Amino acid sequence: MMSLNSNFRAWLITDGLPGNETQIRGLESALKQSGVDVELKALRANRRHILGAALLGSSGLSINRARSDVLKEPWPDFVIGSGRRSGPWVRFVKRASEGKTKAVMFGQKGANFMSGLDLGFVLSHWNFPFHKNRKMILLPPTGVTKERLETASTQMPGLLNPAVGPWLLLVVGGRCFDHSFGPEDATKIALQAVKQAERLGGSLAIISSRRSGVAVEQALITAAPEAIFFPASTQPSPLYALFAQADAAIITGDSESMIAEAIMADIPTYITSVSPRGSLRMTIERTAAKVHRLGGVFAWGIEKFWEAGMIMPPRNLDQMTENLVKAKFAHRFTGTIDLEAKPKTPSFDFVKGLVD
Repeated sequence: MMSLNSNFRAWLITDGLPGNETQIRGLESALKQSGVDVELKALRANRRHILGAALLGSSGLSINRARSDVLKEPWPDFVIGSGRRSGPWVRFVKRASEGKTKAVMFGQKGANFMSGLDLGFVLSHWNFPFHKNRKMILLPPTGVTKERLETASTQMPGLLNPAVGPWLLLVVGGRCFDHSFGPEDATKIALQAVKQAERLGGSLAIISSRRSGVAVEQALITAAPEAIFFPASTQPSPLYALFAQADAAIITGDSESMIAEAIMADIPTYITSVSPRGSLRMTIERTAAKVHRLGGVFAWGIEKFWEAGMIMPPRNLDQMTENLVKAKFAHRFTGTIDLEAKPKTPSFDFVKGLVD
């Protein structure tokens, strides 16, 4: 792990949203290992967050002061957020420190609008246009570490009985703003997972997510009645314990964070394909991307919309899978699982970005 100056101080902002929380926890682990003095700042939004980063700018107007930690001197060397809500807050800290604190954002909804930021990190399959302060990365930060996996497994022992292993874990996402995943998709992938578990002479466990929905969960149960099923409502979440106890994982291709978690759990990770879906938002974003490819003044105009955060380039989840396969971090699921096909351990290139 690359070492930063041990005198560096960082504030990591959490906004209470699970996906962003996972990234912040991953950043916390990586930065602590790099010698940075890290402090978590729990902030919560009020209704003004809907105004967006461009309108809120570097103000603290969207902070629910009654439910949030206090932001005051001594200011850190840099403040880091993830997700749309945190953008104005990291800019606020930079302004309050009179520019002494560097503002850093992660994620397509945080680093799409770069005004006022010193550094932004976006997953490469979002295909954002070049910006001198924005860096492309293959994987989002994740809270999975060897220690956290061991702790989770100790707290939830015996979820997967080794006597009936090896265990194949199917992690199911669901429909999202740009891709579809319904009961038919769930049935298909569950049947394929059952077949692979049988071929390996082992067993199957399935865990759903908040986006899965009742219909998808029922389809999974029907298609794989012998599998151990953990619905999204299971509390506390057994996901980390399952990653620690499973021998391989199949992840639906819509689940960027869960794919990163499986890879960091150091088990063979297989990614399924998902189908794009139509919506007014996606029609606008995909049309804009096509216009951008015309070049010239058309490309310039669309890039101005992207830079303002008014719309975003459409992400390409198939490209994400291809990028991860090429980097040897994961495998494309084509129907066969190899328990020996462990991923290459990723290096967190965002740490180098902070060093630079």
